[in-house]
This record gives sequence, structure tokens and C-alpha cells, in this order.
Amino acid sequence: MVSYLLAGVDQPALLFTDPSHNQETVPMPTALSKIHAAKMVVWVGPTYEKPLAGLFSIDPATTLKGLTLSSSLPLLGAPDAQHPSRSNGVQDMRFWLDPRLAKVAVSRIAPNLTRVYPDHVELILDNEIALKKRLTDMEHQFRHVLGTPHGVPLNVPESDVLYLAWRFNLATPTCPDAAQKIEGFDGTPGAKDYFKMMDAILSDLKACQI
Repeated sequence: MVSYLLAGVDQPALLFTDPSHNQETVPMPTALSKIHAAKMVVWVGPTYEKPLAGLFSIDPATTLKGLTLSSSLPLLGAPDAQHPSRSNGVQDMRFWLDPRLAKVAVSRIAPNLTRVYPDHVELILDNEIALKKRLTDMEHQFRHVLGTPHGVPLNVPESDVLYLAWRFNLATPTCPDAAQKIEGFDGTPGAKDYFKMMDAILSDLKACQI
């Protein structure tokens, strides 16, 4: 999403390229050099990017550059085993799987990018409008392909693709093939690759519902 917003402006650096990188206590040297060179660090939150949480706890200067998306998103919590209508308190940070939450995140990222790139405000805002339209179109496509009624279930299901199962009311709430793709570590960063990933996930979800 950041790459899409910065299309024609700059190419953001990806800090973590493998799931194991998120389990370190501090970022690896290659990631550290990118962080120190950056004017802004966009991250989900401390329970997802653990290395950044460790770094921010000891480096106030880096903390000031951080944009923590989870602090302002209505994230889903996994259901309590004894009371499915209640959350167990553990939030799923993978908000990008819900197009509506993704649009909320974009609304927060874009104005912060305009502060970093004041000479490119109009282009970033144009990119924001285009990105939100694509997210809206993607939600409509998911609903059409999956045959999803409007609205969402009252209870959050047990699922390995939590946001997708909840937003699109999946008859089969688990889909291992889709679950392998939802963090995007098997892809490459870029303005178009988020939507490529979601298209592949949609194909897997469709197959899982049959």
C-alpha cells in the first residue's frame, strides 16, 4: 500500500523479507541501515514486527519516525474458546486482508507521507484516491466471486484467514492454501503486488468453498 501511494514519488524500502525476521529481538543489520536512513517507518505494531518493538524501546529517535497503524485500527480478536461471541483478547494484526480496514489504514498513511514529501502532495493524494477505488473494487470482486451477502457475521469465526472469513462470511472459514499467502513473504514488494497477492488468495478461497 505504501508503494502504491508513493508511485511516481519514491520507492519505499521493505524491512523484513522472511517470516523469521519478525521473530528477532532487534532488526537485522540490513534492516537497521534502512531504518536509520528513513524519514518515516510504517509498521503494524509491536505484536507483529517484534524487532521494531525492541528497537523502539531503546531508541527514542527511531520511535519518533514510527507510524503505528494498529493503534488506530479496529482490529479483530480471535474468538474465546468458551464464548465464541467474545474475543480472547489476542488481536490479528493482518488488517490488509479486509479491504475496508485497508482503506482506513491508507487514510492514515497518505497524510503522513505528504509531510515527508511536501513537493509531491498532489500526486500522493491522487494515488490515495486511486488506491481506495481499487480496494473498493476488490471488495466487490470478492463478494461476487464468493457469493457473499452484504453484512458480516455477528460472531468472529475460528479461522486461519480471520479477516477474510469474517468480512466475506465464508462457509469454510479455513483455507490452508490462502493462509500461506496472506503475509506476502513469498512475493516481491511493489505497487501492484498487493493486488496480485489478493487475487491469488481469492482463487484459493473460491476453491476452498467448493
